[in-house]
Amino acid sequence: MLGDERAQFEWIVSRGSLQEAHDKRDPGHMQWLWDIADHSEVCLEGDGQTEESEALAAQLNEVKFGYLGEKDRLLLRDAVILRCEAFLTVERRLPKNAAHIARVLGIQILTPITHWEMLRPWAALWR
Repeated sequence: MLGDERAQFEWIVSRGSLQEAHDKRDPGHMQWLWDIADHSEVCLEGDGQTEESEALAAQLNEVKFGYLGEKDRLLLRDAVILRCEAFLTVERRLPKNAAHIARVLGIQILTPITHWEMLRPWAALWR
């Protein structure tokens, strides 16, 4: 049984995420991402983007998201288009704007720490 079966979530890796990781030139990390990306493709075949998610993601081009850098904007756009409920990042700028992003786009911005805080109450289930 995979851990995400019990947790009821799927890791989705977009082409933008793959490109960002490729730019870091870490072969071990890339192999891990390719493994997840293969699984992501299967998950998205029947449950990927919609016209509504594309329209929602288009808002990222508006002035109200001017604080986003180009790479963050593209990665977040992928997540919104693919109808993700959360976006995991180690960056500092996105979490500072998490409330605005959640309110407008309906996607949570998580750091590894905030993600763990959400999972911690159920961690004993995986023992």
